[in-house]
Amino acid sequence: MKIETTRFGSQEVEQDTILHFPNGLLSDTHLKEFKLFHKEDNDSNENPVVFWLQSVEEPNIAYSIFDPSLANFYYNVSLPDEDYELLNSQSADEIIMMVIVKDSDADSSVKKEGLTLVNANITEPLFINLRSLKGLQRSIKDLDYDIFLNVPIVETKG
Repeated sequence: MKIETTRFGSQEVEQDTILHFPNGLLSDTHLKEFKLFHKEDNDSNENPVVFWLQSVEEPNIAYSIFDPSLANFYYNVSLPDEDYELLNSQSADEIIMMVIVKDSDADSSVKKEGLTLVNANITEPLFINLRSLKGLQRSIKDLDYDIFLNVPIVETKG
């Protein structure tokens, strides 16, 4: 099928690669179908860090998303049984968690002291089952959760 996007132009995608968010996203409940894209980088053998969750229904809506653990930010979230059912998931191992970058243009992230600083929406993560291609977004204020941020410790000589 062909989808139109403002960020990626016209794209031919397979129907079986479309992510379905039955409840939509918290900010856009009417949008249910998304395609996951990532920036091609021919100079790197690494896995992509930033992805774009492109709406299939609205060409001008694409969210920059990334795995918060890449920034040493960890969640311990217990989803309710109905969420596992909605995700068509048998276990938490099938689910990835991503967060939306608040500034939807990830290429405009700030660089400071050799680090890339990203402003992400950590209170409303996305849960995606890549096997079933189902996703949902939840506010962690409504869940049983813990958040862990690992900050590197720099030793100083005294």
